[in-house]
Amino acid sequence: MGGTDIRHIGRRLGRRLRQGAGRLIRDQRGNALMLTAAAIVPVIGIVGSAVDIGRAYMTQLRLQQACDAGVLAGRRAMAAGVYGDDHKAEANKMFAFNFPNGIYGSEAVNFSSQSTSAADVVGTASVKLPTAIMYIFGKDKFDLGVNCTAKLEISNVDVMLVLDVTGSMARKASSSDDDTKIEALRKAAVDFFDTLTNADIGDGRLRFGVVPYSSSVNVGQILVTKNPDWIADTVWLPSREPVTKEVWGDARTVVSEDYTATNPVANTNWQGAEKWEDAGKADKAQADCTTWDDSDLPRMVSESLNPSNPVVDGSTRITVSDSKRTYEYYSYKGTWKAATWSKPASCEAKKLRWTFTRTYQVTKTETLTKVFDGKYNYKDRGFDTRPLKTGSTIEEDTGYQGERVTIDWAGCIIERATTQFASNASAPSNAYDMDIDMVPSATDSDTQWKTFLPALTYDRERVSERKGVTTNYQNFVDKGGDYAACPVAAMNLTTMTKADHDDFDKYIKTLQPKGYTYHDAGMAWGARLISPTGLFAADNGPYNGRPVSRHIVFMTDGDMMTPRANLSHQGQERSMPRIGATSDNDAIDRHNNRFRQLCESAKRKGLTIWVISFGVGSNSNLNSCASTGQAFEADNAAQLNAQFQAIARQISKLRLSQ
Repeated sequence: MGGTDIRHIGRRLGRRLRQGAGRLIRDQRGNALMLTAAAIVPVIGIVGSAVDIGRAYMTQLRLQQACDAGVLAGRRAMAAGVYGDDHKAEANKMFAFNFPNGIYGSEAVNFSSQSTSAADVVGTASVKLPTAIMYIFGKDKFDLGVNCTAKLEISNVDVMLVLDVTGSMARKASSSDDDTKIEALRKAAVDFFDTLTNADIGDGRLRFGVVPYSSSVNVGQILVTKNPDWIADTVWLPSREPVTKEVWGDARTVVSEDYTATNPVANTNWQGAEKWEDAGKADKAQADCTTWDDSDLPRMVSESLNPSNPVVDGSTRITVSDSKRTYEYYSYKGTWKAATWSKPASCEAKKLRWTFTRTYQVTKTETLTKVFDGKYNYKDRGFDTRPLKTGSTIEEDTGYQGERVTIDWAGCIIERATTQFASNASAPSNAYDMDIDMVPSATDSDTQWKTFLPALTYDRERVSERKGVTTNYQNFVDKGGDYAACPVAAMNLTTMTKADHDDFDKYIKTLQPKGYTYHDAGMAWGARLISPTGLFAADNGPYNGRPVSRHIVFMTDGDMMTPRANLSHQGQERSMPRIGATSDNDAIDRHNNRFRQLCESAKRKGLTIWVISFGVGSNSNLNSCASTGQAFEADNAAQLNAQFQAIARQISKLRLSQ
């Protein structure tokens, strides 16, 4: 029965009681009846109090429930932002749904909410409830009020964001989006960070890590910092070597300062007389015509070498030769000729050629040199990578025409030893790349990771070697495009608060879209960095004596794409098969099988896996990877942000604290 009906009945009952009491006073008959009637008044007061107080209790209980629902809705809508009108509207809507106007006969319903911190939303609700019976005794209404608070809390939480940064992330998820997928991801990741760091942490700890993945993952610096022996000193890659031939070159010649010489000999005619030759007219006066220098300076006119047999000493060859050099110079004389009627006077010059020889000793030293012979051998080669682990470079002869090139290491890795198993088979125990927790041994290179070096890697397009090839194949740097992509360096688990917003935002903005899609690379390293029992067990245990909630948030915009021609975390499959793929489709199936098994291994470690499929529908591989009920889809940028926020709210604990 509604509150208005009860109050109407009460008025009629009160009117009749007053009339009855008046008659009772005037009528002296039946004193016992009078006493009985008088007793009815307190009985009615007791019963009426019970009815109205019960109504008030039910109303206040419902008011508290509605207030709680309102602030919970408001805090959920607030996420990591500032509590504004839209969020208040959500709170008001939820309050009104739980406390409709007029319920229990209530009046003057009021509800308001506000945020008192980045983690809390507080609310107050009040209502007036008219009494049904107690108004007879002067109590005509109850003023009811409640307070409520919704608090976002975190205890000990580790979050590892495993993010697809492949080439397709450069496109838009929906034509209606303003942002590309990578831009939307950057914004969603930062908002996700803000939601969690704005929660009330108390004496707990919140850590974030990020593993961007495409063809490989960039965890080299994390591993070297932890233990340089986790990276092998040598890597074997499908590469090339120049075909060379040996030639003596780099000649260095030394001419002795001493020599033997012959006496000068004048040029003679057939009769043996000195052969003076006409030297033309000299610019001399008659008095000077017969005055000459003895000769001009000698100059070398020829050289002949008479080498001895060369002497070879290892890579050095020495040849000693007699260098016979012929020199010439001229003597001059003049005759004055008087003028004639047709010619002026002149000084007529004559010259006599003289020659002599000098013999020097010439020593030529040559070095045996290998030069490019126009061909390459494409083969598997081992490279010493120890300098790379310390930040230095190495030089190798893999460049054009055998040129030595300088190689550095960006930090991406090739997986440790594996073994081939079918796309429907379980990983055997000696597939070390499938082991999340195995700690490498410094004496067993099969357990160590290798350096990922695209500049030294060449696709020879088959398993067997190519010898004496004139073709200048490209290395994986020169190939460009999505080949051999190496993302930005991963971020290991780091304690962060809202004061670290700018640092996290700066890091996330470095994510760039490039490369093919290898989900197994991302999942393996997301799990390795967060596992409580593996490589970083000493860092990933309980905190403050309490357990840690561990989460992998795995976001991708597509299916596996693993061409055998690519250089990936599993090497270059077409030239150096590691997983045993016979075709590109078979490679996809095998990588998906590895991905699913890595997901199961991670979940057995107690990790919660959240999967977001962005711009594409989910599939069985992604759905099976997610923990139960934790697979999400986002068709556009707004939905991506909403799904990240939904996960943030579930990772944190939105609760009522009042």
